[in-house]
Amino acid sequence: MVTKEKRILTKIGEILFFERKQFLDKVSKDSIYSNTVILRFIVFFSLVLSNCTQVTVQAQKGIFDLENQLYNRVIPLNGEWEFYPNRRLNSIKEDLKLFVEMPSLWTTDPGLPGEGFGVYQLRIKNIPNVLIGLHIPEMYSSYNVYINDQLVTKSGHVANTKEEVIPSFNRNVIQLNTNSNEFKLSIEVANFHFPRGGIPSSLHIGEYKDIVGYRENGIAESVFLSGAAFILGFYHIIAFLIFRKDKPFLFFGFFCLNLSLRPLLINEQYLVETLPIISWENWQKIEFLNFLALLPFFYHFIRVSYSKEPQKIFSKFLNVIFISLSLLVIFTPPIIFANIPIPVYILIGAAVVELSILLVREIKKGDKGAKVVFLLFLFLAVVVLIEILIERNIIKGVDFIEVPGFIIFLLSQAYVLSLHTEKLRKEKTEAETEILNQKRKNIRLELSLSNERERIVTDLHDHLGARLTDLSLKIDNLKPNNQLSEKEIETLKIDVKKCFQSFRDTIYDNDDFRIMAEDYMYGLQLNLTRRYANANRKLRFHTTESTSQNFQKIEEEEIKRNLYAITVEIATNDLKYGSNTTNWSFILENHVLQVNMNVETKFSQSRDISIGSKSIQKRLQSMNANFSEFIENNTYSIQFQIPIHSLIQNEKK
Repeated sequence: MVTKEKRILTKIGEILFFERKQFLDKVSKDSIYSNTVILRFIVFFSLVLSNCTQVTVQAQKGIFDLENQLYNRVIPLNGEWEFYPNRRLNSIKEDLKLFVEMPSLWTTDPGLPGEGFGVYQLRIKNIPNVLIGLHIPEMYSSYNVYINDQLVTKSGHVANTKEEVIPSFNRNVIQLNTNSNEFKLSIEVANFHFPRGGIPSSLHIGEYKDIVGYRENGIAESVFLSGAAFILGFYHIIAFLIFRKDKPFLFFGFFCLNLSLRPLLINEQYLVETLPIISWENWQKIEFLNFLALLPFFYHFIRVSYSKEPQKIFSKFLNVIFISLSLLVIFTPPIIFANIPIPVYILIGAAVVELSILLVREIKKGDKGAKVVFLLFLFLAVVVLIEILIERNIIKGVDFIEVPGFIIFLLSQAYVLSLHTEKLRKEKTEAETEILNQKRKNIRLELSLSNERERIVTDLHDHLGARLTDLSLKIDNLKPNNQLSEKEIETLKIDVKKCFQSFRDTIYDNDDFRIMAEDYMYGLQLNLTRRYANANRKLRFHTTESTSQNFQKIEEEEIKRNLYAITVEIATNDLKYGSNTTNWSFILENHVLQVNMNVETKFSQSRDISIGSKSIQKRLQSMNANFSEFIENNTYSIQFQIPIHSLIQNEKK
């Protein structure tokens, strides 16, 4: 039995060591997460600053003076351009000339209907003697580019009526073969298929090699960002397939996969060039569906990361709006569905408010990670707002900040998910610790049950076995046809009653143990009350409510077993040598259990009072308890104090 106990205690020691190791690993990983966040911020702000150093010149009154400053530079042709509304190049008149700020949409400047056509014109002077290149962006929704009234490139078909115009997405890089130090740049734009008409992005001029490099860098940047988002999305979709119940992985995965298309559909529109078989209208549908899906995926990702509540009204409303607008995009032409960004912007604002409330609530609950997420979220909201103002041509002369915005977008969301993963890791650690604690309790329970079985066998042997043996011997001594006297019959009856009483006491003890498992003090009181009642003795049992409650928190099962054994042994001695009423007191204060018992006795101060006390003292010494006994005024008293170490450790935690 001793070997078995050692083996069980060794298992418990291994469990405790593993728990301490998990705690140290957790502290180490938390430190690594903090350093990672700081590094991400440094990388991000370096990227932002690297995109804020461009200095440009501006066109004035339709004239752009390069001042021979073109070397190794790509310059946006922003500023005041000439604009001739509802005119073709061969029919422009000076008296119809307007000046607009490029990039320009004629729906906002000068405020014409989206359907129509016109000519944008700029004179470029002081061109250095190098090979010149032009980067032509997408226009709404077809264009012809002329240098000194000579057509050099086109996209779609420009015409004066809707039936003749053919919209197209083409972006072009052209090489200018001119020996002059100035030239006239004219652009015919026609639009009958989109709500807005004009040139939404800047044209760029530079040395031809720099212009080619500018476009190639744009394509490389788009492909890189698209690939990064796709890998992130694919990874988290696989993670969701492994951890089925972890929905943040699912929403973040779909969000990244959807986002991976975005760089290929805007800016240099590499995907459009790669798949020319798809029509302009279908590309518009794809781009708008891609734009619409970003919001619900992002919203649900944040929501399920920080809230376990079912979907609220706004969440369901967002889903309905997304499905409705998607159907509108699928079944209507661009001239209709291209107006939906405005209600979507309003919906984005509402989602920002909703998610901000959610994150603030988590911050108030003490979630430190939510503070960082909230700051990144607000920064991202500002980036999206600037993007909207640029796209609506309200902010002019500024390139799209898609690159730093895209990077902070991915980094911030990856950080959010890392926090969620850390949260899951903590929950997993807590669950594993709980399992280990349960295993430890099961081991202790197994040990307790083993001891209990052994105790029951011992009790049956000590109390019932001896009596049954005596009864068996008396029966064996009976002879056939030998009549028993009344005294012998009475003796046999008394022996049988004692056997039944011993058996009942053993059963009652087991019932008391089950009660003690739920309320130790109450079970102990029942056990003592029954013992004293069977001996026709009175008992006064005193304890406190706090003692009963705190005693249930004691983890040392050995203390409970020893306390029961000591109490029973003292009570047995008392029933033999004491008289009248016995007083028992159990008080647990300051992590020490104080036990007192006093009773009237006929014995004087002598060795007689120590009957059975050696085993009691041995048990108390194993628990580092203090013990004393004395007789004063014919009253026997015994006192002992047991320190409860588990309560001290729990209070320190």
